[in-house]
Amino acid sequence: MNWGVLRAVRDRIEANCLARGILYPWWVPIIGFLGQVVCVLLALDQRGALWPLDPLLLTLPLVLAAPVAQLGFRIWVPWWVDCLGAFAATGWLLSVAPTYDTLGPVDAAPGLLAFAVAEATARDGLRPGLVVSGVAYAILGVVALGPGIVGLAVYAIFLEVGFIVGAMLLWQMRELVAERQQREATWQQATTAERERIAREIHDLVAHSLSVTLLHITGARHALSDVQSGAASADDAVGEADAALADAEQVGRRAMADIRRTVSSMADGPATRQSLPGAADIAALVREVDQAGLRVEYDERGDLSQLADATGLGLYRIAQESLANVAKHAPGSTARVSLSVGRGSARLTIRNRLAGARGSRADARTDGLGSGLAGMHARAAQLGASLEAGEDGDEWRVDVRLGQRSLELPCGHSIPGLGRLPEVPSGAVS
Repeated sequence: MNWGVLRAVRDRIEANCLARGILYPWWVPIIGFLGQVVCVLLALDQRGALWPLDPLLLTLPLVLAAPVAQLGFRIWVPWWVDCLGAFAATGWLLSVAPTYDTLGPVDAAPGLLAFAVAEATARDGLRPGLVVSGVAYAILGVVALGPGIVGLAVYAIFLEVGFIVGAMLLWQMRELVAERQQREATWQQATTAERERIAREIHDLVAHSLSVTLLHITGARHALSDVQSGAASADDAVGEADAALADAEQVGRRAMADIRRTVSSMADGPATRQSLPGAADIAALVREVDQAGLRVEYDERGDLSQLADATGLGLYRIAQESLANVAKHAPGSTARVSLSVGRGSARLTIRNRLAGARGSRADARTDGLGSGLAGMHARAAQLGASLEAGEDGDEWRVDVRLGQRSLELPCGHSIPGLGRLPEVPSGAVS
């Protein structure tokens, strides 16, 4: 047996069905096709028409024409054309009374109509199935009034069973299509959410690193300017500039390593486990920015350990983005960071004096690309927190507040519309 040919026929059948939105496996149409052939052969045998040759043998090509065209040559035949061969063959066979009781009192010819009803219903829908059923009942009625038929009630039940089987197959196929569409929509939503999350992470990392690097470079430039103005000696200025540039280089190399690790993990899958920052690391973040040249005051109150890892990471990223914005838009001001954690609540505020025209910083922060304010709002929404950002008198204020529900939010918790928070066991992820 040539299995390659059989596989080719199977693939052709499924491709032909999929091209028209029919998701049945290959063996479903094959069963319908073979069922019709078997009914015709049994009906011919009951009438003694298999041998010697009889004109009734022409009913076999009538039934084979549509299936062979569809399964063998990929010619899609409309349902009403597909059923014409079955109608003509059944009517011709029923016009000749059986001469042999191969199946006892049951005639195999009406079974051909039952398969035609089931196929039309399962493939094309309930309305075509009802039309084919009506024509099939009409054929049985005409035969009963003409040549006569024994067991009309049994054959009527055959047609009803054929319609029910076809309807069940149709319902299952539609449920399968709906499930696949839902799965595709869910996948698209998850992909979009993951892209947005990665974009926020990379944005926060790059923005913070560049801000700190620029602060160090600005310090080096100021040191060299002091030499030209005579405010400092050349040796002191060179030493200060060298230290600032070394710090900038270190920050840049660390940022490159983080970006390379992030891109590598996305391309190659899970890598080594790396510690993620949390609420307890905000103090180190403040020290790093302060050492780079931006004056930052930090006030921490309460027990930070009661914050979930995902909550701490979100607060850290919001503080990181806020300080990067201060360094970019108001490098000469003093930033005041306050983090307080109490029983059932937590609050993070970042304040600094406005620089330049009123409203200029608000416009600069909102770029419409998921960064800046949009990124902070997205993180706050993911945590179930409220975030307010805007001018407060002569200051710019970012205020994040979390309630009891947000504080108790465990890793892996599902948030409607945002998927699951990353699971961070003991502050580490892949």
